Amino acid sequence: MLDQAGPESISIAVSSDASAGRLVKVTLRMSAAHAVLLARRARAADVAQGRYVCSLLDGVAAPPLAADHGAVVATLRASTDRVAAMSADLNAFLRLLDRLPSGQLEGHRAGLTSLASDMRSHLAKASALIAELAPSRRCRK
Repeated sequence: MLDQAGPESISIAVSSDASAGRLVKVTLRMSAAHAVLLARRARAADVAQGRYVCSLLDGVAAPPLAADHGAVVATLRASTDRVAAMSADLNAFLRLLDRLPSGQLEGHRAGLTSLASDMRSHLAKASALIAELAPSRRCRK
């Protein structure tokens, strides 16, 4: 069947299966040295070996993570936690402003409301980034 199909039809079949998200098991036979190298490089990139091989087939090898990747993610998480706390305080302050006579601090309300909106937007983006940066491999127990 593959001999009769042209290269275009094979690539279409591969890309449609890949987009469907269906996973299949594949066994690769290689030398022990290559197997060790595959395991090391996949671990360095913090992806499963199958995902690493897929990235090679896609022509873009998964890059190894920086040595301080864990520290960077922890710092981003801590910073995002602080911004979330400030956002909660800011929203509480805005609710307090609603109780005051409208003329006293009305000029500041728009700026503070805009700041609260910007903080919520930042938290949504940072949370998505933190989730994306989290290790994709699962530890075996």
